Amino acid sequence: MKNKNRRLISCLLSAILLLVMSFGFGTFAGAEESDSSKPVVWIVGDSTVSAFTDNYYYPRYGWGTQIDKYLDGTFEVKNIALSGRSSTSYTADKEYGELIAGMKKGDFLLVGFGHNDEKAESGRYTNPNGDYKTAGSFAYSLYENYIKPAQAAGTTVVLCTPIVRRTADGNWSDSQLHVTAASGEFEGGSYPQAIINLGKDLNVPVVDMTSLTKKLYDSLGAAETVNLHAWTSSKPESVDNTHTNIWGGTYNAYLVTKTIKELNVAGLAEHIIDAKAPTKSDVLKSNPDYKESEYSNDLKDSELWANAGIFKGTVFGNVGGNDKIASKFKLESLDNGNINIAVNGAGKIASTADGIAMYYYRVPANSNFTITAKATVNSFTSNDQVSFGLMARDDMYVDQYINSTMGDYVAAGPLKLTKKDSVWNCFARKSGALTQGGTCANEIKAGETYNLKIESNTDGYACTFGNEETITGGFDFKLTSVDSEYVYVGMYVARSADVTFSDVKLVVDGKEITSAGEPENPTPGEPENPTPGEPENPTPGEPENPAPGEPENPAPAKPENPAPEQPAKPETPAEQPATDPVVSDNNGVETGDSYHMVWYIAAMTLTAGIACVELKRKKTFDK
Repeated sequence: MKNKNRRLISCLLSAILLLVMSFGFGTFAGAEESDSSKPVVWIVGDSTVSAFTDNYYYPRYGWGTQIDKYLDGTFEVKNIALSGRSSTSYTADKEYGELIAGMKKGDFLLVGFGHNDEKAESGRYTNPNGDYKTAGSFAYSLYENYIKPAQAAGTTVVLCTPIVRRTADGNWSDSQLHVTAASGEFEGGSYPQAIINLGKDLNVPVVDMTSLTKKLYDSLGAAETVNLHAWTSSKPESVDNTHTNIWGGTYNAYLVTKTIKELNVAGLAEHIIDAKAPTKSDVLKSNPDYKESEYSNDLKDSELWANAGIFKGTVFGNVGGNDKIASKFKLESLDNGNINIAVNGAGKIASTADGIAMYYYRVPANSNFTITAKATVNSFTSNDQVSFGLMARDDMYVDQYINSTMGDYVAAGPLKLTKKDSVWNCFARKSGALTQGGTCANEIKAGETYNLKIESNTDGYACTFGNEETITGGFDFKLTSVDSEYVYVGMYVARSADVTFSDVKLVVDGKEITSAGEPENPTPGEPENPTPGEPENPTPGEPENPAPGEPENPAPAKPENPAPEQPAKPETPAEQPATDPVVSDNNGVETGDSYHMVWYIAAMTLTAGIACVELKRKKTFDK
């Protein structure tokens, strides 16, 4: 009897084993496919490559965010590009440490720097001249910081030249093509060519995104390329000519991967899908969470504060109530032409709210400007909400208490003054979030005079406070989210400080502003191409894929049913579904569920077998 029971149990266990082998091995294989041991495509670069969290009408998307849409799933994609970084400044970020520690044999590294290496500032500049053996050169930085450690780890590098900055009229300037002129101690040159030369010297593959994007933009025409770029508001005049939106980011990812396939980069090229160029109708969707602003820039002069030359006075924001505007603030023009702003315990620069006194001047949003001044600190209270300096912002209000978050801005001033060794050197607010620029190396003292400067550039703004480092990293955004027509620049004080501003100078489009009138050519936006519709004969993109635009639907209006933030995967010639199919093993059971199903069936079968054996044993005993 015992032998019969043993044989029965043995048969049951064999059946279970066969069940697991036939049904479970596919499950385990599926589990291994999602293992972190997958080879990785690492992506590093600047804001034209990185991810963002914008509340724009057309948010920013760097091309690194869309690369995975053109791969077959063999690789894990890690896009750790960061806004505002150059090839040298990126090495100070924790993401660089993650890259160095994580690269392994069989991985790939896509490198997309250049936009910020050309900035004439010590923290980010690299020289476009010289080869990879020339210390301080762009080529040297790319080799020492990326190529050399990648090759040591067995990771294959692909270099990408920077994408063009958009031209609004179809004419290309050197700066839009990343060819710079000398500026003081900083030499000029061609950054794309530096990358191309480096690739030839080291036999490293190069994707010439500068040439590819210029070719695309020339074929589309300026009136259509506006739809490749981020819009801070629903007005085309708010277009960001540096940063791409989801269509632009997707198109650039298509160009990168298509070229890698054409270059036949071994180990990666064979895993790039055969895709068509992404079309505007399929990809470009406005932000479903975007809310149209009710703001009006028809501003009346203050009834409390007299003008100070070209600047107009105002107190606005979270200042503790309308009754505090006249009693806690003082704004005046002094006899010697200087400007004094004093605040007695009202307003603030805080994590979620601002309340300030400001003398402002409005500059057309499409103009370049530089504002400089000296700030003599008569007195201040040591408080983390106290601040003073220069500010450029995208909205303005006249003597108004506002108990909510207002618009974006950059500030050339200190903050967090109680933190002796970590006082903020310049700061910005973007989409409601307050961001530190850098850390002051010098103590802020009453009685001292500080030089101040804010300068606009093609990508955003550069802010300088005193003898501290000029800050541009993280300030590479347009100030047009609320008011797409004007940027408001001037002097500000918050919370509790008395500051006298002198030698104030504002230069707009190369001309110093000395009278209280708008600068020449004050019409904001893009007069040459005000309508973002389709050209009559659009022949965009690559010759073999000539249809990224949608001539039948020229208006880029917000769709009635906006799609989710991440667009569908571009269709392949084989009519690939817009979304990836669910991975399954047998009978449609999904991979994640089948693992549990195997053991459930096995456990139930074993339980039933034991029950049968026990029942047989009991019957035998009863006999």
